[in-house]
Amino acid sequence: MPRKSSRPTVATIAHDLGISPATVSYALNDKPGVSAPLRERVLEHARAVGWTPHSGAQALRRGRSGNIGLVLVRDPEEVSREPFYSAVTAGIESATSARGYELLLRFVRGGPDEEIDVFRAWAHQRRVDGVVLLDLAEGDHRPAILESLALDFALIGHYVGPEDFVKVTTAESEDARTVVDHIVERGYDGCIQLTGPADFAHERRRLELLRRLCAGHGIPHTHASGSYTIDAGSRSFTQANRDLSARPAVIASSDLLALGALRAAADRGIDIPSELGIVSWDDSLIAEVTAPAITALSRRPFEMGRTAGDLLVQRIDAQVAGGTALQNPPATLVPRRSTGAA
Repeated sequence: MPRKSSRPTVATIAHDLGISPATVSYALNDKPGVSAPLRERVLEHARAVGWTPHSGAQALRRGRSGNIGLVLVRDPEEVSREPFYSAVTAGIESATSARGYELLLRFVRGGPDEEIDVFRAWAHQRRVDGVVLLDLAEGDHRPAILESLALDFALIGHYVGPEDFVKVTTAESEDARTVVDHIVERGYDGCIQLTGPADFAHERRRLELLRRLCAGHGIPHTHASGSYTIDAGSRSFTQANRDLSARPAVIASSDLLALGALRAAADRGIDIPSELGIVSWDDSLIAEVTAPAITALSRRPFEMGRTAGDLLVQRIDAQVAGGTALQNPPATLVPRRSTGAA
């Protein structure tokens, strides 16, 4: 025999108060036909018994699924060690759940085409009401596909296109200037930039920004790219031209890349920070507790995700217009021992 649910419902409230379920529903949903004293009595009893709206029923009434989708084209095990993506995902979930939506997360390894297959399946099955896009590439065709599927979407990045979407941008120009100014102030005379995958638009922007800023300071610049992993950081540092200046600094696009470079430098007997500086574009507990601790940009990825999730739900609920864009505040540099800072 199935166990009886202890969750208070409209029917149980109606039974407790000796009134009809329709009257309880009208009172809870602030509809006409219920006197003010009776409405207050229903609301007070609902609070007392811990009644909450049923999200599934609400979604059905709205003609929606009540779900927000997020697809990560990454190895799940890799993401479990990547603080930035974990924080962004947590921020999205925090915002969407607060507004009564569930986050539907999917990992794929087949690249953007497999990601688009997931979007098509979700749209066909009406599994999600909107999605959040990450890691926009140059000439990315996902926005056009999502618009053709009539799915609302929010993206984190600087994409500009004709589609109807909302976005959260980052202060990349200011952040790049903060990092380069820091290494110059600490006496480093060259820049070894380690980026993530070269097809990501944000990595191309960072590369161009740092090249230009280094040229402005009259210091040489070189770069290497790889995935956002410790091993890739070690390989990229090994492959990069480390003799471009007397005392260069590594600027890595993630904490894991920075940690990989730090380990590779230590294996070669390179002293940090006297011979080589290291800065991460993303701060995390990893950057804080490694030895030496890594100077990093605190970009608040949780807030970035939360803003994107909240903006998407507002778009779905027609509370903001398509084209709305919010900027994440410029990052704060956290100086640590990897650049000789306290």
